[in-house]
Amino acid sequence: MKLSNCELRPGKVLQVVDSYGTIKASCVGLFAESDDPDLLPPIMPNPFTSLSPTQFAQPHEGDPVWVFIFSDNPQELFYSFRNEVKYQNEKILNNDYKDIEILLKRSDDDGETLVEYNDSDGFSIKNHDSGFNIDNENQDLHLSHKNGTTVSIGDKKISLGKDGESQYKAVCGDDLVRVLNDIKSTFEVVKTAAAGSPYTAHLATALTPAIGKLTNFERILSEVVTLQKN
Repeated sequence: MKLSNCELRPGKVLQVVDSYGTIKASCVGLFAESDDPDLLPPIMPNPFTSLSPTQFAQPHEGDPVWVFIFSDNPQELFYSFRNEVKYQNEKILNNDYKDIEILLKRSDDDGETLVEYNDSDGFSIKNHDSGFNIDNENQDLHLSHKNGTTVSIGDKKISLGKDGESQYKAVCGDDLVRVLNDIKSTFEVVKTAAAGSPYTAHLATALTPAIGKLTNFERILSEVVTLQKN
């Protein structure tokens, strides 16, 4: 194979043959879009320009491609995706970004999946209405679900809940157990003191079943989630 014998022609994916990216495609001057794909030769993914041994993107019908044709071996056909920048990314690029890189973009009827960096928002992974972001200003991390639930991690702070509504401080479980045990001990002291007088004995009687329920506080502790106190 001599690359000097290679010619690139625009085409369009007409059929995806297998899970390895083999396609049947139109090709200007060779195969028309109206041709029966079953009668067209298979075209393999281009092996010349992959960025890594594992890089792969599944083609879809309608994707624009470049078809590699070799005059010394017309049966050996390869393709690469044809990047029509304005048509495929017009919505994203119509902004005032000074620096932007789109690593992945897939669209369907429900929205789009996007992996992108830009100088305004930082690095983002978006899957329809859920996503992940590392901002540029402080490198804070933001994880959001389509229903509005968020997790935000910043300098010495973690927020769980919806944006602007996470206002309550989290409780350290072990400290809470100690406080509850102290409260139980206080009730037991009151009960003992009350039982020593006929005027307050009825209070001791009332406290007995209530204190009996204050047991096994450790059950509120999670087996998998931990918090740093400060």
